[in-house]
Amino acid sequence: MAENNPSINNEKVQQMEAICRDRGLSLTHQRRALLHALSQRTDHPTADQLFDDLKENIHGLSRTTIYRILETFVRVGLVVKISSPQAKARFDADTSRHHHVSCVQCGAVADLPVSGFNLPSFPENHPSGFRLYDYSITFSGLCPRCQHSSKQSSQ
Repeated sequence: MAENNPSINNEKVQQMEAICRDRGLSLTHQRRALLHALSQRTDHPTADQLFDDLKENIHGLSRTTIYRILETFVRVGLVVKISSPQAKARFDADTSRHHHVSCVQCGAVADLPVSGFNLPSFPENHPSGFRLYDYSITFSGLCPRCQHSSKQSSQ
């Protein structure tokens, strides 16, 4: 799903490229193309969806390369990896704290723009022994398309 405003996308890509440079990552052709593809999408794509977006334009691109680049982007904070009920990781270029809703039938993931779900700060010495850095909340349900399909099949 593409964003409607190309200048916002270009600005986002420039910000992401600046983060790469700040973190010492070289901006290879594949990394630039993946940054651009991520900036165009709001549907939290899987690595396979991103591969499908790019494979026609980058000769010799492999799924393994996409997975490696995405894991690097996660490690440096460029994207967030979102778990889904289908166990396929999805990736979100919006790294601000926000929550998600996931369809239990088709696996679609969407941002959930609601407030009031922020948790209090965690103590530095959490009882689990973990040092906590961040959190996200994912709600599960049926997306509009699957709701419509369920209504059609029950008639």
